[in-house]
Amino acid sequence: MTDETDQRPDALDPSAPAGGQTIRVSGGTRDAALHDQLFRYAEDLQQMVERHGKLQNHYDVLKESSAQLNESRDVLDELIRSSSDIHIVTDVDGTIHQTNPAVSVVAPETRLAGSNLQDWVLPSHQDNLHALKIYAVNNRSAVDQEWELHLRREDHRAPPVIVSARAMGIRRAGEFRQIHWILRNVTRQRETEFDTQISSMVFNSAGEGVMITDIEGEILAVNPAFTRITGYSAEEAIGNNPRMLSSGLQGTEFYADFWRGLRENGSWQGELYNRKKTGEVYPQWMTVNAARDTDGRILTYISVFSDLSRLLKAEKRLAYLAHHDTLTGLPNRLLFQDRLGQTLTQAKRSGVPFSVIFIDLDRFKIINDTHGHQVGDQVLQQAAKRLDGAVREVDTVARLGGDEFVILAPGLAEPANIDLFCNKMLSALAPAIMVDSLELSVGASLGCASYPNHGDDEV
Repeated sequence: MTDETDQRPDALDPSAPAGGQTIRVSGGTRDAALHDQLFRYAEDLQQMVERHGKLQNHYDVLKESSAQLNESRDVLDELIRSSSDIHIVTDVDGTIHQTNPAVSVVAPETRLAGSNLQDWVLPSHQDNLHALKIYAVNNRSAVDQEWELHLRREDHRAPPVIVSARAMGIRRAGEFRQIHWILRNVTRQRETEFDTQISSMVFNSAGEGVMITDIEGEILAVNPAFTRITGYSAEEAIGNNPRMLSSGLQGTEFYADFWRGLRENGSWQGELYNRKKTGEVYPQWMTVNAARDTDGRILTYISVFSDLSRLLKAEKRLAYLAHHDTLTGLPNRLLFQDRLGQTLTQAKRSGVPFSVIFIDLDRFKIINDTHGHQVGDQVLQQAAKRLDGAVREVDTVARLGGDEFVILAPGLAEPANIDLFCNKMLSALAPAIMVDSLELSVGASLGCASYPNHGDDEV
């Protein structure tokens, strides 16, 4: 029987290639089958080698991508660690899991770890914190949502940290996991804004005039008190030179000393006379200080001044009140004692006598008790006016207190003249005093002492 293997064309040529064809070898059918199996193994191995190569290439790509991702993550971690912004990662309940070193302005990282962010936010800003949390949970990006939070510090004596806060949700496989809080410390900015607001309020509400000039003397700004004192509006003053206020009473030497002291010491203080827009010359007290930059260069001069004429009027008013009775306007005990001393000294030198007459109103206590203090005060005022109108110009009528008055009468010493003088006082007080619809009558009891007949001192 003929072997079928011998009938295949490739069996006739032992040198035929093995590219998918069976090669005839000695040993018959069994050897050929073994050869076919080995060929298939070789073919599978070749495919495995090819697949391994592809996997190796894919692995190299993944390895390189992983290295790049690790490098990017390290860079990002370093950026967060070195950031001046505070970064905090919490779960949805607010428990803090991660922070960066910038959080130390509030408390150490170890102190914050595991605590709740809500416990570090002041009660007045809890609503802002809650709004940010809701936004982060419901939205992937929160770059357009920024709220201010005030954080308490670990040191309760320190002022709160003011931050501008954003919150972003962290999701993995579409599932919400954590919140990333980015808190920018704006404490210094808010303090600067507050200081600026306070400075502006002081500038605009100060009772003293304020004028700011450049180093050449050109007026840059004035406050409302400047206008109130000088009469010049801000529009009229700005761009002009302070020479517009000069009264001409101080010469060039005065202003030369002024500028010399200002340039050498950076400040000047003193009294000078300026002229208002109306032409009125007035005294003012001025303080000028140089404002410098961080390098010490003078940027502007700031002048603060007050109108001394108003102070002088106030001083005169205080002096008047110190020496006059507030109810009647007559000299009080202090001024009477001063004039008595002066009259006594003059009398001792010149030998001219004088008299002191004491007057006590009668029935005043009854009027005061019956009709009240307001009626009593009006009675005292009218009695004082009558007494003051009855004496001579050289005489002094003073109120010692209550219903007691005293008259200092230079040159009055003769008993007959004293008698006439006292009767004149009684006549002045005799007519009824009208207070509203009341007709009230007062009398007076008088006593007199003369120099030198009754004594030569004030006691």
